[in-house]
Amino acid sequence: MKKLLSAIMVFTLILSTVATTSAVTFAGTTDSTQLTKAIAAVKKVIEIPETLSEFEYYYDEGNDKGSMMQLNWSDAEHSSNVAATVSDKGIITSYYSYGPEFEAKGLAKITKAQAEKIATSYLQKLIPNTMGSYKLEDNLANDYGLDYTFTYRLYVNDIPCDFVSASIGINKYAGKLSNYNCNSDLKDLSITEYPSKEKAITKEEAKKIYLSELGPELKYFADYNYSKKTLKLFAAYETDGSNRAIDANTGKIIKLYNDYVIYRNAVEKGAGKEALATDSQAGEIEYSEEELKEIQKTQNLIDKNQADKTARNLFSSIGSQKLVSSTLRKDWGPNQEYMWHLNYEKDFVTLDAKSGTLIGFNSSVDDNSKNDIGLEKAKTIAESFLDKVCADKKQQLVWTNENTIDNKYSDYNFVYTRQDNGINFDDNSVFISVNKSNGTVISYSRTWYENVTFPKLNGAIGKEKAFDIAANLGNFGLIYTKDLDGKVALAYDFLKDGTYIIDAFKGVRLDYRGEAFSDSESGEYTDIAGNWAEKTIKELKNNGYYLKGDKFAPKAATTQIEFFRYLYSPEQNYYTDDEEFYKMLVNGDIITKAEINANAKITRQEAAKYIARYLGVDKLAKESSVFKNMYTDKVDKAYLGYASAVYALGIMKGDPKGRFNGSNTLSHSETAVVIYNILNKK
Repeated sequence: MKKLLSAIMVFTLILSTVATTSAVTFAGTTDSTQLTKAIAAVKKVIEIPETLSEFEYYYDEGNDKGSMMQLNWSDAEHSSNVAATVSDKGIITSYYSYGPEFEAKGLAKITKAQAEKIATSYLQKLIPNTMGSYKLEDNLANDYGLDYTFTYRLYVNDIPCDFVSASIGINKYAGKLSNYNCNSDLKDLSITEYPSKEKAITKEEAKKIYLSELGPELKYFADYNYSKKTLKLFAAYETDGSNRAIDANTGKIIKLYNDYVIYRNAVEKGAGKEALATDSQAGEIEYSEEELKEIQKTQNLIDKNQADKTARNLFSSIGSQKLVSSTLRKDWGPNQEYMWHLNYEKDFVTLDAKSGTLIGFNSSVDDNSKNDIGLEKAKTIAESFLDKVCADKKQQLVWTNENTIDNKYSDYNFVYTRQDNGINFDDNSVFISVNKSNGTVISYSRTWYENVTFPKLNGAIGKEKAFDIAANLGNFGLIYTKDLDGKVALAYDFLKDGTYIIDAFKGVRLDYRGEAFSDSESGEYTDIAGNWAEKTIKELKNNGYYLKGDKFAPKAATTQIEFFRYLYSPEQNYYTDDEEFYKMLVNGDIITKAEINANAKITRQEAAKYIARYLGVDKLAKESSVFKNMYTDKVDKAYLGYASAVYALGIMKGDPKGRFNGSNTLSHSETAVVIYNILNKK
């Protein structure tokens, strides 16, 4: 329920109720009392400017964290605002602030070190008293954006707690608190008893258990390039990502609590990925009736009526349901086959349009029964269904989620993974969901690549070596976590990230594409100390602009691709493929197809041309005849307008003698200064 209160009344109440602690308990249940103390809790920590004269609040009594107050302040124009959520215990669980002074204007006005001091000063004010202490986590995220974000984690007995943390954002331009989030269940903040580490097994003992029970497992992986239509298969070891860990006091494998994703990103493999695989709309082509007829004639595809009949024969649940819509689309995956997508009133079916093979199914029928048929019966139903719809692949499938299946909050979800010579290929699998009360199949999806050749494994490193590499990267050790029942447990697990993929031959960490993993964007360069552009290079990285790697190579000549990657650092992660990256540049009129030469060393005059396009002044800059050469040396006539533009904007003023040196290449250090100047002109 939304309630509005005049600012005068609110501020009058505040004057007499501001408390001396950051956690002010709401003593009563009357809205005025709770509201007064909620405002006091916020204003004790954060100063609300007088210009934010408009106030309103929301009261949420049904929140799963208890009764919550959502407070909102804004100015008359609503150009500045502050919002805070306060629990009925007076704990600020979230905060957000924004105003004109928070907007980006060139590069950051404060350094990350300065922002960290500001964030730390707010930490004790915002976080209530708990067991242990909070420590700043390593921040491997890119620093591009309006804020520096810092994550603080609770440590008890000098052991990290993976379910209690807080994040604080400091605006780069105003140097003020812009956002705060308490990333924890409020009840967890009051936990006072944590398992002792005195009788915990050693790390070496935990390693042996991990190797025996959890992995890492040697697997096949695939990466499909949709633009090039190429499929790459590679072999690698993968650490356990099934939300399990080792109980440090018993040495047993425990399932972890599923109701939070704070410290790691561990999800049950298969269930989400395969369910989405058959319903991707990205880039799919729809065809007219006439086009469909021709496609069906030339490729011997079944028509809509045949597809409808096949679906109804497979699923009696469709019954008299009306076929609401049907679409024939080409699968953009490696198989490049056509698919029928049939949308009924309650069910959805996807069929291979040539063979009629079932690819996907989903039923939206509700069932509120509390009956449970049991795991064994559900598995029998699932495998019987496999015999019906996937008999030709069944011998290559292995049930792979037997250790993690959990029907406590859902139905029985089975994942069957493709194997080749005993090695799992997770990218190809079958997902089946069986209703736990009545035993009907309510969801099915199949992902299968035809005509693939699996890489040979001769010369692969051993399992233990792969573990040691992952353990070093992920800081394998003690951590406080929560088991499946929500109880605090002391466990051995990877403290960083959730899953590691280790190249089966080179022993290096890989990303999902099978390329060497890189997380050095936020690290420090090891070779710029004393360089004339050191301060500029660091400030750019402080703002999220960088050349990848731990070495900057300041004297090295800058290639064309390096120049654009550096200039477009915020977009780098969206375009991991150079071809796609260049396509973006071409579409943005930054470069023409004829000018693309990724590994060529970029000259100063070429850089000037691309900068003019980047800043949107190229139309004028192309008119070289209207410009006067401001440099002391001769400038190529074709580049005079571009050179004049970057001179006028203060981006490239020339060397100490005023020379443009247009045909000279740019070093990495010089490129950093140029990009620094560009960003300060935006």
